Amino acid sequence: MYVYKPTVKLKKTTTWHMEDLFTIDRIRDEIIKFKNDPDFQKLESFYYSKSFSEILGVSRREVSHSGFIAWLLNNTESHNLGDFPIRNFLDILLKFSNDKLKSDTDIYNSFVTEEYNIERVWVEQEKVIAKVGRLDIYIELALLISGKKRNVKLIIENKVESRENNDQTSSYFKYFNSLLNENEIILYVYLTPISTLELIELEEPMCSCREFIQINYQSIVDYLIEPALNQNISNRTKSVLTEYLKSLGQPSLNDEIDGHKQELIMALGNEERRLLSSFWSKNQKLILAALYAISSDPEQEKDTRDSIRGALDSLSSDKDRSTFNIKYNGEYFAKNFKKSDIGLQSIKLLEEKSLINDDIMLYLKEDKSCGFLLLKKQGEFTETEIKYRKYKTNDTPELVYNGEEFYVARNWAIHNINKFIQKLTDKFKGLEYETN
Repeated sequence: MYVYKPTVKLKKTTTWHMEDLFTIDRIRDEIIKFKNDPDFQKLESFYYSKSFSEILGVSRREVSHSGFIAWLLNNTESHNLGDFPIRNFLDILLKFSNDKLKSDTDIYNSFVTEEYNIERVWVEQEKVIAKVGRLDIYIELALLISGKKRNVKLIIENKVESRENNDQTSSYFKYFNSLLNENEIILYVYLTPISTLELIELEEPMCSCREFIQINYQSIVDYLIEPALNQNISNRTKSVLTEYLKSLGQPSLNDEIDGHKQELIMALGNEERRLLSSFWSKNQKLILAALYAISSDPEQEKDTRDSIRGALDSLSSDKDRSTFNIKYNGEYFAKNFKKSDIGLQSIKLLEEKSLINDDIMLYLKEDKSCGFLLLKKQGEFTETEIKYRKYKTNDTPELVYNGEEFYVARNWAIHNINKFIQKLTDKFKGLEYETN
């Protein structure tokens, strides 16, 4: 079982205990070093000046973000980027589609190879559909693929400050699918500001209709806005894109809206991410000391203390640093392996102890109660699973059963690893796991 240890492991060679409080002189020295840090000075310039959208008070308004995205994806707009944004947006959909695009082979193959011409783009924001709702962004594309005209519609539902209301996505799908003709394809998109780590863990979108492809604002930054900044663009367009990046990276500390907790930051540019990582690495003790002081200050609001305490407790756990042992009938099978290898070591044990049969294989291959498939064939990997190494992709399969070759999931986190351990120990008596 997991054991709580009230320490913060900062590096492999350093452990700082909360009770090791700084002296006054040491605090002063650390603050001086902190203020003179060049990364801090760059970050101060970034975070202590408001973006234009913040000045206008619209930095977290869905309609404002929808307006910007509609402007960016329209190839006739003043940014003069032409088809570059809409092509990159289609690449994002391909990357996170989880094979939803494969139902139309011509469209799918043309997106993969980028062998298509865009003849027309029509973009409409806040499209009103009688008795259905108001669609955030509606796009029609006329494509030429291998000499054949194909029409593509993009139905984009954008959620920044609230959750989906009244099964909007299901209503949109039902409406547009009823109008679908044989020469067109409709792509349904659900855009939210969740992190990329959360996005790649999703087995299905967070909206009511499972036909939607979920993407996030970080993907728009990584695959569209930052690449656009490297194009030959005007100073005005560069300024607009840079200001928008800044609005996405500014933390929002507002209260929950409609019971939905806002994302602290919507997305980060590569430079901000690099600076913040470097800043944390060099100043982590002082930052943690400040957080600890706030969490234990009775003059701070209780919600603030609890939030900070929760963050510190998370840092104080063995998350991402634990190693494991696995035993069967009292004997150790493997010791001190990484969390990412818990699935692999478990499969090795089951195979070596001849515990795998047809029923067990069906259970291992198809059960998703941990949030994903434990075993998967290499040909079934999505691009996202390959890119983020959610399965080991060695040339040698990790399990061969009845001539079928499988690889083992490695995407284990605190929310699913305990479920996995519980599942296997319930299923196989004598199986034990230990954390170190």
